[in-house]
Amino acid sequence: MAIQAQLSYNAPFIVTGGSELSLINNDGGIGINQSYTNNQQALFHNQQNRSQSFFDVHMEKQRREIDQFIRVQSERLRYALQEQRKQETETILRKMEAKALVLMAQKEEEMSRALSKNMELENLLRKMETENQAWQRVARENEAMVATLNSTLEQVRERAATCRNDVTAAEDEGSFCGGYDGDNFPMSSCCLNCGSYGETRVLFLPCRHLCCCTGCEDGLVLCPICNTPKKNRIEASVF
Repeated sequence: MAIQAQLSYNAPFIVTGGSELSLINNDGGIGINQSYTNNQQALFHNQQNRSQSFFDVHMEKQRREIDQFIRVQSERLRYALQEQRKQETETILRKMEAKALVLMAQKEEEMSRALSKNMELENLLRKMETENQAWQRVARENEAMVATLNSTLEQVRERAATCRNDVTAAEDEGSFCGGYDGDNFPMSSCCLNCGSYGETRVLFLPCRHLCCCTGCEDGLVLCPICNTPKKNRIEASVF
């Protein structure tokens, strides 16, 4: 009976109220209600953990999407900057090429003018050298001619002095004006064209024959002595 009373005394009873279920023993302690609360808390923590995990996954996904968006936009921006830089570079190169072509055309024109001027100067130099050589040759010829003329004039003076002593006889003889010595020079001072006698005589060049007077010289194109074409003439006074 004592054991039965003890068991009866220690048996708990169930108290219900609202959504909670409690088992209260005879000592006033809580039994099943504590375990239920712990289960509820564990369930809440699990749900909270799952929510946190879902939030973390969602945030990670958002972060990856944002990173991807930033990379795409950065790539687009980089490509746009490259294209802009490329276009600007091409524009600058085209302008520089146009300026370079203009400068090259100007330089080519200047070079062409310089070459033309150089050719003109070279031609002028060659012409001057040729003329210089010609003048030197003429000078040498003139020097020889002057020497010959001096010798001829000296001979003519000597012969003229002899002829003056016998002018009358020389005029009577028709062959007097046509006589020559061994050097092919006339032996008289009379004109071989008109036969007149005078102190001034004309020397034909290049044959160097003293053969006519000044009045007949203009009408003669050939030397009356050797028939050489007259290229020039010199007036000589016989003393």
